[in-house]
Amino acid sequence: MEQSTATNDPKAYTSYARATTRDQLADDVERFLKQGGGIKEVPKDFRADPPRKPESNYGRGSI
Repeated sequence: MEQSTATNDPKAYTSYARATTRDQLADDVERFLKQGGGIKEVPKDFRADPPRKPESNYGRGSI
C-alpha cells in the first residue's frame, strides 16, 4: 500500500487515500497521547500575531 504525497497526483484525493491518511493520523495521535503527550484546544479567534494599526505611506516618498 503506497501512499502518494504529491499534491498534483489525482490518487492523493481518492476516498481510499483520505481514509488511509485519517487512519494514520488517528494512530499517530493515539501513540502521542499514550507517551504522555497532551492536546490543548485553541480558541477559534486566536491569532499568533495580533493585527497591526494600519500604516499610511501617503506623502512619504521622494519626488
